[in-house]
Amino acid sequence: ANAGRRTEVLGHDVTDGVAVLTLLEAPVRAIIESDAFIIRAGCDKRMETCGAKFANTVNFRGFPHIPGQDSVLRYATKDGGHEGGVL
Repeated sequence: ANAGRRTEVLGHDVTDGVAVLTLLEAPVRAIIESDAFIIRAGCDKRMETCGAKFANTVNFRGFPHIPGQDSVLRYATKDGGHEGGVL
C-alpha cells in the first residue's frame, strides 16, 4: 500500500516495550501490521551528533566554526566586545 514511499522520522520512543515512531508526514495509506519498512539513521549536520551518535568526527565534512546568521545582526559598540562568539 505504501510501497516505495519515504518519510522522515521525527521521534522514536519505547513505552512498555513497544516502539513508537512519530513521522513527519502521514502515510498515503494506513500502515498495517504486515507492512515492512527500513529505518536509516539520519544526519542533522552537526559535528556534536557526528561524534556522539556515529563516532565519526574525523570524517565530518561540515563547517562547525563558521558564524551563523546571527553574525549579520551584530553592530559595532565602543567597548569592542566582538570576539566572534554567539550573541
